[in-house]
Amino acid sequence: MKVWTIAYYTALRHVRDVKAMAAFLLLPLIMMLLLGTMQSSKFTPTKVEPVNVGFLNKDEGRVGVELEKYLLSQKVQGLVQLIPVSDIAEGNEFMNTGKINSLIHVPTHLSHQLLDGDEVQVEFYGKEDHPFIQPIVESFIRTQNLRVVADHAGNPAAGTESESSIREVKLETEGKIPTGVDYYAVTTMFQFLLLGALFGVFAVTKDIGNHTYSRFLAAPVYGSRITLGKLLGSLITLYGISMFLFLVSKYVFRANWDTSLWMIMLVLLLFAAISVSLGMIMAYLTKSTLISSLSLFILSFVFTLISGGITPIDGAVFDTLSRFAPNSYGQKILFGSIYDGTFMSSAMLGLALYTGITIILAMVSGRRRVA
Repeated sequence: MKVWTIAYYTALRHVRDVKAMAAFLLLPLIMMLLLGTMQSSKFTPTKVEPVNVGFLNKDEGRVGVELEKYLLSQKVQGLVQLIPVSDIAEGNEFMNTGKINSLIHVPTHLSHQLLDGDEVQVEFYGKEDHPFIQPIVESFIRTQNLRVVADHAGNPAAGTESESSIREVKLETEGKIPTGVDYYAVTTMFQFLLLGALFGVFAVTKDIGNHTYSRFLAAPVYGSRITLGKLLGSLITLYGISMFLFLVSKYVFRANWDTSLWMIMLVLLLFAAISVSLGMIMAYLTKSTLISSLSLFILSFVFTLISGGITPIDGAVFDTLSRFAPNSYGQKILFGSIYDGTFMSSAMLGLALYTGITIILAMVSGRRRVA
């Protein structure tokens, strides 16, 4: 009996399982849309709203006046909304009630002390959720210090108003960061392909105990060929599903798959091979569809979670754990290629090694169980 004959009938049996095929063709598409829509805000650049800043000027000189003019100028327009404050007590009250987020206090005689060369301080009170206000004030103070030094050196031109350290730079994000649908088109694909390990389970457990299994044992064919045929048949089925999901998400949902088609096809092929092999390993070890299926559901959830498939996760712990999840390698390759234009050779090597190891383990497990 030829390997491809076993592969053909294995794939044919999978395709005839209408319920399983419908679930693997429709559920991923529904999940892509739902998660992509519900989580879209996490992938949308947010607009920084102006911060209400209280301003208390007790200085009689130019520093307090120029600081106020600076905070009202177009240089910081859109970042700061200045609110006059009569004294410290009123400023604290406004901060406690939420009317202002930060308070800037220019003390009495600050300008004169600065001209005399004394150390001076502009008092700043603020909350940590808007950390960019303090650097704005510090930038202004540094400019004033340079102006005083220039005046003392007899070069007032050096102390004239310089360009603002705050510049508006427009960043084009389209195609550079994923939208919700873009992100979950990839991660949901890998999640359901990992669940596609069930095809590997069914290829093994549906034969155990029936006449087909007995004929396999009696047939003059190596057990490794039987295992390889089942693996190839299941792989063909799952790979076909992956290409269907890819085409629908790209051309119907308009998800961003803007990279080499051969890269996408190779990654999906390797990942499908990993999934099918894991399913067959589990089936050969347990000889139970139920136990294998439950184990794979748990494994799929854990791998998807630690690789950021449910929601993007950062942190050293998750980064370490994700090395055990095949999802993370596939996602790194595709996201790196699509959005950074880079080829993640280390991730591709990891995915290839993962594929080789799982296929070898599946062949060894199958040979021991069938022989």
